Amino acid sequence: MDRREQILQATANLIAECGLQASPMSKVAKSACCGAGTIYRYFETKEDLVRELYKELITQMNQACLQDYDRTACIKVRFYTIWGNFYRHMSSNPRDCALMEQLSASPAICCHFKDEAMEPLRQEVDQLIDEGKQQQLFKELPNETLAMFTFGSLASIAKKQHNMAEQCRPANVYETQNLLNLCWDAVKA
Repeated sequence: MDRREQILQATANLIAECGLQASPMSKVAKSACCGAGTIYRYFETKEDLVRELYKELITQMNQACLQDYDRTACIKVRFYTIWGNFYRHMSSNPRDCALMEQLSASPAICCHFKDEAMEPLRQEVDQLIDEGKQQQLFKELPNETLAMFTFGSLASIAKKQHNMAEQCRPANVYETQNLLNLCWDAVKA
Protein backbone atom coordinates (compact mmCIF):
# COMPACT_ATOMS: atom_id res chain seq x y z
CA MET A 1 0.00 0.00 0.00
CA ASP A 2 1.44 3.39 -0.93
CA ARG A 3 1.62 6.28 1.54
CA ARG A 4 -1.41 8.11 0.13
CA GLU A 5 -3.54 4.98 0.44
CA GLN A 6 -2.17 4.39 3.93
CA ILE A 7 -3.32 7.88 4.94
CA LEU A 8 -6.77 7.35 3.42
CA GLN A 9 -7.18 4.00 5.18
CA ALA A 10 -6.06 5.42 8.53
CA THR A 11 -8.49 8.31 8.11
CA ALA A 12 -11.32 5.94 7.18
CA ASN A 13 -10.69 3.77 10.22
CA LEU A 14 -10.51 6.72 12.59
CA ILE A 15 -13.64 8.44 11.31
CA ALA A 16 -15.62 5.20 11.35
CA GLU A 17 -14.51 4.47 14.91
CA CYS A 18 -14.35 7.94 16.51
CA GLY A 19 -16.33 10.23 14.23
CA LEU A 20 -15.15 13.05 11.99
CA GLN A 21 -14.81 15.69 14.69
CA ALA A 22 -12.74 13.39 16.91
CA SER A 23 -10.29 12.61 14.09
CA PRO A 24 -7.84 15.52 13.89
CA MET A 25 -4.90 15.42 11.52
CA SER A 26 -2.56 14.63 14.43
CA LYS A 27 -4.48 11.40 15.09
CA VAL A 28 -4.58 10.58 11.39
CA ALA A 29 -0.80 11.05 11.20
CA LYS A 30 -0.23 8.82 14.20
CA SER A 31 -2.56 6.14 12.86
CA ALA A 32 -0.96 6.31 9.41
CA CYS A 33 2.53 6.10 10.98
CA CYS A 34 3.68 9.32 9.37
CA GLY A 35 4.13 12.96 10.22
CA ALA A 36 1.40 15.54 9.72
CA GLY A 37 3.63 17.19 7.12
CA THR A 38 3.51 14.01 5.05
CA ILE A 39 -0.28 14.17 4.96
CA TYR A 40 -0.13 17.73 3.65
CA ARG A 41 2.02 16.57 0.73
CA TYR A 42 -0.97 14.58 -0.49
CA PHE A 43 -3.89 16.67 0.78
CA GLU A 44 -3.83 20.46 1.24
CA THR A 45 -6.40 20.48 4.04
CA LYS A 46 -8.39 18.07 6.17
CA GLU A 47 -11.40 18.93 4.00
CA ASP A 48 -9.48 17.81 0.90
CA LEU A 49 -8.61 14.54 2.65
CA VAL A 50 -12.24 14.01 3.69
CA ARG A 51 -13.53 14.79 0.19
CA GLU A 52 -11.06 12.36 -1.39
CA LEU A 53 -12.04 9.68 1.10
CA TYR A 54 -15.72 10.28 0.32
CA LYS A 55 -15.04 10.13 -3.41
CA GLU A 56 -13.26 6.78 -3.08
CA LEU A 57 -15.98 5.40 -0.82
CA ILE A 58 -18.72 6.37 -3.26
CA THR A 59 -16.75 5.07 -6.26
CA GLN A 60 -16.48 1.68 -4.56
CA MET A 61 -20.18 1.74 -3.69
CA ASN A 62 -21.14 2.68 -7.26
CA GLN A 63 -19.03 -0.18 -8.62
CA ALA A 64 -20.53 -2.62 -6.13
CA CYS A 65 -24.10 -1.57 -6.95
CA LEU A 66 -23.59 -1.91 -10.69
CA GLN A 67 -21.77 -5.24 -10.57
CA ASP A 68 -23.43 -7.75 -12.95
CA TYR A 69 -26.04 -5.12 -13.87
CA ASP A 70 -27.74 -5.93 -17.16
CA ARG A 71 -29.59 -3.00 -18.73
CA THR A 72 -31.49 -5.42 -20.95
CA ALA A 73 -33.01 -7.37 -18.06
CA CYS A 74 -36.54 -6.73 -16.86
CA ILE A 75 -37.17 -3.93 -14.37
CA LYS A 76 -37.55 -6.22 -11.35
CA VAL A 77 -34.30 -8.09 -12.03
CA ARG A 78 -32.45 -4.80 -12.51
CA PHE A 79 -33.97 -3.39 -9.30
CA TYR A 80 -33.02 -6.49 -7.32
CA THR A 81 -29.49 -6.38 -8.76
CA ILE A 82 -28.74 -2.77 -7.82
CA TRP A 83 -30.47 -2.76 -4.44
CA GLY A 84 -29.23 -6.25 -3.58
CA ASN A 85 -25.66 -5.28 -4.45
CA PHE A 86 -26.00 -2.15 -2.34
CA TYR A 87 -27.27 -4.06 0.70
CA ARG A 88 -24.62 -6.77 0.39
CA HIS A 89 -21.92 -4.10 0.07
CA MET A 90 -23.14 -2.21 3.13
CA SER A 91 -23.60 -5.44 5.12
CA SER A 92 -20.17 -6.78 4.32
CA ASN A 93 -18.38 -3.46 4.90
CA PRO A 94 -19.36 -2.16 8.34
CA ARG A 95 -16.63 0.45 8.32
CA ASP A 96 -17.79 1.84 4.98
CA CYS A 97 -21.39 1.86 6.20
CA ALA A 98 -20.38 3.94 9.23
CA LEU A 99 -18.15 6.14 7.07
CA MET A 100 -20.88 6.87 4.57
CA GLU A 101 -23.15 8.06 7.36
CA GLN A 102 -20.41 10.23 8.90
CA LEU A 103 -19.15 11.73 5.65
CA SER A 104 -22.58 12.33 4.12
CA ALA A 105 -23.35 14.62 7.06
CA SER A 106 -20.04 16.48 6.85
CA PRO A 107 -20.08 20.14 5.78
CA ALA A 108 -16.82 19.40 3.93
CA ILE A 109 -18.87 17.42 1.41
CA CYS A 110 -21.06 19.95 -0.38
CA CYS A 111 -24.19 18.95 -2.32
CA HIS A 112 -22.46 19.51 -5.67
CA PHE A 113 -19.62 17.18 -4.69
CA LYS A 114 -22.07 14.50 -3.48
CA ASP A 115 -24.08 14.76 -6.69
CA GLU A 116 -20.96 14.47 -8.82
CA ALA A 117 -19.70 11.42 -6.92
CA MET A 118 -23.08 9.67 -7.11
CA GLU A 119 -23.72 10.48 -10.79
CA PRO A 120 -22.87 7.05 -12.33
CA LEU A 121 -25.26 5.23 -10.00
CA ARG A 122 -27.89 7.98 -10.09
CA GLN A 123 -28.07 7.79 -13.89
CA GLU A 124 -28.76 4.05 -13.82
CA VAL A 125 -31.25 4.33 -10.96
CA ASP A 126 -33.12 7.22 -12.60
CA GLN A 127 -33.31 5.34 -15.90
CA LEU A 128 -34.57 2.23 -14.11
CA ILE A 129 -37.19 4.14 -12.12
CA ASP A 130 -38.32 6.13 -15.19
CA GLU A 131 -38.77 2.90 -17.16
CA GLY A 132 -40.60 1.36 -14.21
CA LYS A 133 -42.97 4.32 -14.07
CA GLN A 134 -43.59 4.11 -17.83
CA GLN A 135 -44.52 0.46 -17.37
CA GLN A 136 -46.71 1.48 -14.40
CA LEU A 137 -44.64 -0.69 -12.06
CA PHE A 138 -43.56 2.10 -9.69
CA LYS A 139 -45.43 4.73 -7.73
CA GLU A 140 -45.61 8.17 -9.31
CA LEU A 141 -43.31 9.83 -6.80
CA PRO A 142 -40.09 11.70 -7.51
CA ASN A 143 -37.22 9.37 -8.35
CA GLU A 144 -35.16 10.82 -5.53
CA THR A 145 -37.90 9.97 -3.01
CA LEU A 146 -38.16 6.36 -4.18
CA ALA A 147 -34.38 5.95 -4.20
CA MET A 148 -33.86 7.60 -0.81
CA PHE A 149 -36.61 5.55 0.77
CA THR A 150 -35.21 2.23 -0.42
CA PHE A 151 -31.47 2.89 -0.23
CA GLY A 152 -31.91 4.66 3.11
CA SER A 153 -33.87 1.76 4.55
CA LEU A 154 -31.28 -0.78 3.46
CA ALA A 155 -28.41 1.34 4.80
CA SER A 156 -30.19 1.68 8.14
CA ILE A 157 -30.83 -2.04 8.34
CA ALA A 158 -27.19 -2.82 7.48
CA LYS A 159 -26.05 -0.43 10.20
CA LYS A 160 -28.42 -1.96 12.74
CA GLN A 161 -27.25 -5.41 11.72
CA HIS A 162 -23.62 -4.40 12.39
CA ASN A 163 -24.54 -3.12 15.83
CA MET A 164 -26.48 -6.20 16.91
CA ALA A 165 -24.87 -9.22 18.47
CA GLU A 166 -25.17 -12.28 16.23
CA GLN A 167 -27.30 -14.14 18.78
CA CYS A 168 -29.80 -11.24 19.01
CA ARG A 169 -30.67 -11.18 15.31
CA PRO A 170 -34.13 -12.52 14.51
CA ALA A 171 -34.05 -15.40 12.04
CA ASN A 172 -34.69 -14.54 8.37
CA VAL A 173 -35.25 -10.83 9.01
CA TYR A 174 -31.93 -9.83 7.47
CA GLU A 175 -32.00 -12.20 4.52
CA THR A 176 -31.31 -10.12 1.46
CA GLN A 177 -34.25 -11.52 -0.52
CA ASN A 178 -36.72 -10.60 2.22
CA LEU A 179 -35.39 -7.05 2.40
CA LEU A 180 -35.45 -6.63 -1.37
CA ASN A 181 -39.03 -7.86 -1.45
CA LEU A 182 -39.93 -5.19 1.11
CA CYS A 183 -38.20 -2.49 -0.95
CA TRP A 184 -39.90 -3.65 -4.13
CA ASP A 185 -43.30 -3.69 -2.43
CA ALA A 186 -42.68 -0.19 -1.05
CA VAL A 187 -42.14 1.37 -4.48
CA LYS A 188 -44.35 -0.69 -6.74
CA ALA A 189 -47.57 0.84 -7.99
